[in-house]
Amino acid sequence: MKKTLIVFAIISMAATSLFAQTEQKESKFSLETDILWPFLVQATRTHFVIKLWQNGQLRGDVYGGINIDFPRDRDTEGRFADYSIASGYRQYFWKGLHLEYSQTTGLGVLEDHVTTGKTYNSFDWLVTGYAGYKFEFAKRKLYVLPQFGMARVIYKSNPWPIYEDNTLTKEVGESPFMLGSLRLGFNF
Repeated sequence: MKKTLIVFAIISMAATSLFAQTEQKESKFSLETDILWPFLVQATRTHFVIKLWQNGQLRGDVYGGINIDFPRDRDTEGRFADYSIASGYRQYFWKGLHLEYSQTTGLGVLEDHVTTGKTYNSFDWLVTGYAGYKFEFAKRKLYVLPQFGMARVIYKSNPWPIYEDNTLTKEVGESPFMLGSLRLGFNF
């Protein structure tokens, strides 16, 4: 009986120690998706995130995922949709404060152009720089990530005319634009 109690006590202490260690260990992987884009810009972006390294407050994450701009009309272009792969690097500096570089590459489709009436299929490359803060809750299992930044299409294999306004008189092409994001994430 004494031996059984000693073995049980050792197993209990080991289990308690193991549980305490796993509770303190920070997640290396997470899954996140933008919760505003589907409503504001008719797009969705979902990432699988991996913590690459950490040294105190400094930390670096990489991610990969998909980006879909659902078909919608643009007044100065036509009906646009995009189906692309997203990748990026997020550098944390202090707690949740970070800068992020991301890129999406994939198929941009513009149907029924406003002046030519043509359909354009193009391989597009968009780059984005964000600044933001990661707020964790629910014992660090969930987080929200508000971000603000700038984006620009830097390559189009089949560019189409883009106009300044609805008069369709001044062609401007691709130009940088401001971008916001509110991602919801799950650490596992």
